[in-house]
Amino acid sequence: MKTMIQKISLLLVLATIGIGFYWLLIPAQQVDETDSDNSEQYRPNVASINQQVADKFLKTLTVDATDIGPDIDPQAKASSMKAKLSGAIKAITTNQNPTAKQLNAFYEAHKSDYTETAQFTFVYRVFYTAKYGGQATATAKKALDDRIAEGVPLLRDTMLPQDVYMRADSVEIDEVFGVGFADKLDALSNATALPCWAGPISSKSGAHLVCVKAYQPGRTPVLSEIENEVINDWRLSL
Repeated sequence: MKTMIQKISLLLVLATIGIGFYWLLIPAQQVDETDSDNSEQYRPNVASINQQVADKFLKTLTVDATDIGPDIDPQAKASSMKAKLSGAIKAITTNQNPTAKQLNAFYEAHKSDYTETAQFTFVYRVFYTAKYGGQATATAKKALDDRIAEGVPLLRDTMLPQDVYMRADSVEIDEVFGVGFADKLDALSNATALPCWAGPISSKSGAHLVCVKAYQPGRTPVLSEIENEVINDWRLSL
């Protein structure tokens, strides 16, 4: 859905630019320049027109999402949105269809853009840099070896008040802990058995010991699953 919103936003920007060029091309002679007092009333309000077109364009794309009955299948709504987006992209870029070879080459070159985010459920203990300074990681390592952190045991099957629970995808995790944290958590979670406890993993606030409860790795859909989306992106890249 984020990707779809980003593409809609791009189309709105392109439409706005097109409208701006249109008004720049209007001959100046259409306005009576000899009467400067009256010329303002004939001058088009470009900002207002741009906004009206953008609003109408967005309304057209999202009408099914905002005006549906309770019996409408969400899958049908999503399909309608995708069809409208594809049509809009086709209208504003090109009617040309990529060959199978072109599409596959584009998909392979941008495969990472279509990878779904990994999902994690875990608890953690944090050793804050503000408290431990440069010893935060060393303190966390010792706590892991001793299976006790600040006097509170690190238990596998029992969640204590000191254990912070989190369920999120890799993007959300990086937003909370800092870029790269999810990759480190992913590397730990790819082991044969889910790690509990493990680490430490450094973050922007300190060092973390983690106990992973559930993990769903990110996957990259095959081209046939997302063919229309890849075609849209291919057209936008031209």
